[in-house]
Amino acid sequence: MLTSIMLLDGCSQSVQYAGDGRLIDNGVTAPDTRYVVEAGTVDLSRAGSTTFRMSGLPRTYFVIGLEVPVGADGAATKAGTTPADVSLQVYQEDHGTAALVTTPLRDWTWSRGARQGSAFVYLPQSPRSYFDAFTEARYRLTVTVNVPDPSIPAGSLVVLKSAGWK
Repeated sequence: MLTSIMLLDGCSQSVQYAGDGRLIDNGVTAPDTRYVVEAGTVDLSRAGSTTFRMSGLPRTYFVIGLEVPVGADGAATKAGTTPADVSLQVYQEDHGTAALVTTPLRDWTWSRGARQGSAFVYLPQSPRSYFDAFTEARYRLTVTVNVPDPSIPAGSLVVLKSAGWK
């Protein structure tokens, strides 16, 4: 058993993440998402843009989304009624747009979030909501709230999750 753990550890990537937010490595034995980048928070109750910078991402496939606080009635209610319209763009320097999602939040998938009282909101039907990250590349992630929703509490978190989450 110890030998297999040492071998798995030897295969792990050495990642030197830099930029806004933080990179969480749940390890090679994680049952679902190994890597999570929590880029920072945005306010979905006000129109405007926020930009995050990242480099040193692990070489993997990421989906972009939001961890949105929800009320006691849960994500399903918010999913069908929110007027919020948000754009998420991941731009890879020297290569252009790597991912782009622009659609009302009510059309996104609302699943249980990592934090209690939150929903992970993403758009699985769109190939533009996923991208292959390259460790040596530098990225700019811009979140634009085109139509705000004052009923969404402050503190929505911009999240990148490596493929394989449940």
